[in-house]
Amino acid sequence: MVNSRVPPTLRLRLLILLFVISAGCSRTSELTSESLQSAEKKWEATGPSYYRMVVETKGDRIEPSKYEVTVRNKEVIKFLLNGQVVESTRGQDYSVEGLFHVLDQELDLKKKPEVLGAPPGFSTYPMASFDSQTGRLLRFQRSVGGARNSIEIDVKEFEVLGK
Repeated sequence: MVNSRVPPTLRLRLLILLFVISAGCSRTSELTSESLQSAEKKWEATGPSYYRMVVETKGDRIEPSKYEVTVRNKEVIKFLLNGQVVESTRGQDYSVEGLFHVLDQELDLKKKPEVLGAPPGFSTYPMASFDSQTGRLLRFQRSVGGARNSIEIDVKEFEVLGK
């Protein structure tokens, strides 16, 4: 009888290879504190003060959702969750600055992969892409080695409403 278990080191290598391939297809690269700081600086220098954005999220442990936010002077003035108006400060997390904060938290989690369910020896793999002109987030995805705890954040629409 043949043992069908894949050795852990081979499994880890295969997981990393699959992640690299999927990241290459989605045009994201590894999220680092440097890439995040660069994006934030671009946004601060060139980002509009009045914009509308549609963000979709999905993951292994969250329900797929669609958020629409309108932001003026860094404040969310309209927030829709799956088409329904939400009267809450929760919308702040979905402004560009809010998404930068989420990415900063993801970098902190990368240092503690066990918090996201990674077994010993496994890591998290945060990947992101940013707009080359403004620095705003285009796409974020995180996978966790050895665990089902992925998340994806896609900015599907972005519209400047005024400077």
